[in-house]
Amino acid sequence: MRLFCFPYAGGSASVFRNWKTYLPQNIEAFAIQPPGRETRFAEPPVSDFHEYLDQSVQAILPLTDTPFAIFGHSLGAAAKFETARLLEKRGIATRLLIVSGRQCPGSPSRRAPIAHLPDADFLKAVSSYNGTPAEILNNRELMEILLPMIRADFSLAEGYKYTPGIELSCPIIAIASRQDEWLAAETIAGWSGMTKGPFESKWFEGDHFYLNQYTRELVELLSERLGQARGVAA
Repeated sequence: MRLFCFPYAGGSASVFRNWKTYLPQNIEAFAIQPPGRETRFAEPPVSDFHEYLDQSVQAILPLTDTPFAIFGHSLGAAAKFETARLLEKRGIATRLLIVSGRQCPGSPSRRAPIAHLPDADFLKAVSSYNGTPAEILNNRELMEILLPMIRADFSLAEGYKYTPGIELSCPIIAIASRQDEWLAAETIAGWSGMTKGPFESKWFEGDHFYLNQYTRELVELLSERLGQARGVAA
């Protein structure tokens, strides 16, 4: 079983660097690396959702010869969901979708948009979300370099519009955290309407970025569900 992981806005593949510590050997993890950061720093960031999806699909397609699942958090959840829909349109079935930290498609966000704000106000808002390390936020020169990428990611997250159409057939697990003020039980339960397959919701302690605080617990849960999905695939 392969697991493709999509990061949140402002995040990168390194968010998932230590997941291999907790994953069993029969699960092979791949982290999506969006342009404009880390190993793709020289590439311009993407602010168009369709371009983001196209790049994601092209990255995953060569690796779909083995049963796979997809995990995405926040922006990554929306991108992952739409990527799975595009793959299903091609006749490529995802075994399991795990959406994390994102309201169901079609539900309005509880978070006010910030991508349009002036730099100082935008960075102040980003710093309040607790998703970027303080040593990065406090490095003015580094933040000036990263600002276009972070702003592009928030533009993606805020500009996503759900269009009814392709219905998924795979199971969906929707994960949220209890102290995430941007999510409500009904918007997590709403993910059940995005598939004809089974649905499950799980709640963790922690804020919106619980996955960085409860990494081991999250990955152990995913390992168990992926093992079940692998058994079905077999």
